[in-house]
Amino acid sequence: MSQGAFSNLAQYSAPFRRFAAWAPARHLVLALGLIAMTAVTVPEVRKAAGIWLPICLWCCLGFFAAESALRLRASWAAGAPRRHIFSPSGLVDLLGVAPVPIALLCGAEPQTAWLFAALWVLKLGQDSPGFAQLARVFVLEAKPLASVLALFLIVLFLASAAMHVLEREGQPAAFGTMPAALWWAVVTLSTTGYGDEVPHTAFGHLLGSVVMICGIATFGLWTGILATGFASESRRRNFIETWDLVSKVPFFQTLDPTAITEITHMLRRVEIPERTAVIRRGRVGDCMYFIAAGEVEVDVAPTPVRLGVGAFFGELALLGDSIRTANVATTTASTLLILDLADFRTLMAHHSELARAIDAEGKRRLGENLRRRELHSRGGAVPS
Repeated sequence: MSQGAFSNLAQYSAPFRRFAAWAPARHLVLALGLIAMTAVTVPEVRKAAGIWLPICLWCCLGFFAAESALRLRASWAAGAPRRHIFSPSGLVDLLGVAPVPIALLCGAEPQTAWLFAALWVLKLGQDSPGFAQLARVFVLEAKPLASVLALFLIVLFLASAAMHVLEREGQPAAFGTMPAALWWAVVTLSTTGYGDEVPHTAFGHLLGSVVMICGIATFGLWTGILATGFASESRRRNFIETWDLVSKVPFFQTLDPTAITEITHMLRRVEIPERTAVIRRGRVGDCMYFIAAGEVEVDVAPTPVRLGVGAFFGELALLGDSIRTANVATTTASTLLILDLADFRTLMAHHSELARAIDAEGKRRLGENLRRRELHSRGGAVPS
């Protein structure tokens, strides 16, 4: 009986699960919830909206609670509920549901309790794979970032102590204590420059100038480390994905891992939508293509030819007079690996077996195309 009830629950919740699985729908609910949470803090808007504002907030909270329950149910079915609960996604689900009801039960004012709805914005991280990549960059670049942080703290405390000594006599209210001087140092190092506390002495001005320059240099180092780390991580992920695609292409499966790695560095991966032109007849050819996923149609007379996963095309222009002889377009969304002309020549020089295979296939296709055109011009039937 319980199994039947569970099945009915799954059946009735199917529309909601489809709606919750659609990322734009979740973003819409999130936007409505954050707007309503912001509006609660404005007395005029709260009074004008009346009961509709709380209804909107409770509906958003109910949506996030149901979404969290579905994720927990899926993890339970997979046999790993504890792993989900203590994962970043599980903690975000908990922070998105629990704080508001707990605050209300503890007697907090509704306007104050609903401020915890600001935690809903953390749900943006659940739909963004870039956050995981950024977290890996922080882990990999932890030591350089920590070194720059140590440099920041050194400048911060030395500047605070020096400014305290230089300005405490003339401005006891602004620089008479180390905490006050530390506030000035933080504002100056971050180049915010509120202007509420400024040095008056010549040495104070000189020290302030040095601190501002140090702040620019420090944040420049942080930015450079993160940008370089993020670019390296992106290249690493792209290389792994491309290597995986290359190793699955039948044309490359006879190669050893070292050769596949070399070719992976040469190839560029591109995602092409359905029914999109890849090659146009008469254009100058400067690259060839390998099909890692999907399908393309080569428009040759009299009957177009379709090529699937593992095939390659565009090599005739690289082997001949560099002019494309046919139009090529995708029939489905496809993943293509592009080999530029310079890399094509390097590949032909370093891997004789691939060179012979590409050359043989190119000559076969060229001969077949000539035969097709000749038979078509004579009005004869073209064998499939």
